[in-house]
Amino acid sequence: MNNKPLLGLGVILLTTTAHAAQMSYADGGYLMAQYGCSSCHALDQSATGPALRDIARRYVSDPNALEYLSIHVHNGSAGVWGPLAMPPMDVPDTDLQVLLKWIMQLPLVP
Repeated sequence: MNNKPLLGLGVILLTTTAHAAQMSYADGGYLMAQYGCSSCHALDQSATGPALRDIARRYVSDPNALEYLSIHVHNGSAGVWGPLAMPPMDVPDTDLQVLLKWIMQLPLVP
């Protein structure tokens, strides 16, 4: 039996997990720009969409936050943060999970 494909998957998962834990503001900003998130979301100020720190504040104690937010990013949403709708976004699951973990670990300064 050849275990190399499983070993490769384990390395990818460990690398992704480690990368999410070590993401800097520049890394998060890169993913935000790559997928167009920064056209509607800013770090500390509401723009078309809510500020990233406001998202983190709202969901910091929710154990289902990553799944909930993933669904809203992929399917779009309306009425969660006001009258403007967020369109569905085509972000690969692996990048989206890294991005959402980065948002949720932002320092919650006033």
